[in-house]
Amino acid sequence: MPDVTIDGCIVHYEEMGRGVPIVLTPGGRWGLYVQEAVATALAQDFRVIIWDRPNTDGKSGIRITGNGSEADLWSDMLAGLIRTLKLAPCYVGEYAGCRTAPLLCAKYPDLAKGLLLAWTSGGEAPANSVPNNMYRSYIKAALRDGMEGVIALNHFADTVRHNPANRDALLALDPIDFARQMSFWAEYFFTSADLPIAGCRLGEREWASIRTPASVTGGVDPIHPTAAAQRVAKLLPNSHYHEPVLTLEEWDAVFGKFPYAVTSKLQGERVAPVWRDFVRAMER
Repeated sequence: MPDVTIDGCIVHYEEMGRGVPIVLTPGGRWGLYVQEAVATALAQDFRVIIWDRPNTDGKSGIRITGNGSEADLWSDMLAGLIRTLKLAPCYVGEYAGCRTAPLLCAKYPDLAKGLLLAWTSGGEAPANSVPNNMYRSYIKAALRDGMEGVIALNHFADTVRHNPANRDALLALDPIDFARQMSFWAEYFFTSADLPIAGCRLGEREWASIRTPASVTGGVDPIHPTAAAQRVAKLLPNSHYHEPVLTLEEWDAVFGKFPYAVTSKLQGERVAPVWRDFVRAMER
């Protein structure tokens, strides 16, 4: 289970398989483990890399700073990982949300030869609800209980468990500075309901400027509505749209009722054949 240092931050990754490289990015504050199902399936044919973004519940380090969105921070780290491992140009895949990989293609077009997206977020529902889970609870804890309160909460408690050095890194932060940065990142979500993907700062012109061949698979729920994926697919000049691979009934049976790892396993098993076919077609 190797680590690399990118811009002074430890980034943990795992890889499996061999051949054409595909780098998979989780959504939310989840670590690489939520991509294991799709990674295992794709590794039968390709070299697959999954990674822990900083500030998630994985083993990578802490980086609470920056003048862009948190997705921008993650896209820069992803670019560093691809360059460090000498993978470029490679395929980049992401579900759900889909904020990091598109930003990579927009900012570093030479690094990606294909973009794999599924369950894109869009509209008022994710713009209003996702920041509560990703930012507001930590802001509240920092302002009331300091950084000790922050490391007691879910994702940050888990990253400390997986990487004890993150405890010192978090406790070294000033809680007011932490809350300010989290509030700044949260605003990218609160103000993004009209954008193609909630929480991703790219406007329609920027999406249309991405020339990377793309596969876009729709979602079915209010956070990942089918219309959001259809909009993104129409904006990307070189894209293929795929209808949702889960029904709303299948989604509702697992999402929010079990740990997200259960939902992501179902997602990965369903989207893997779509992504496999797309990469095979591209490589032909």
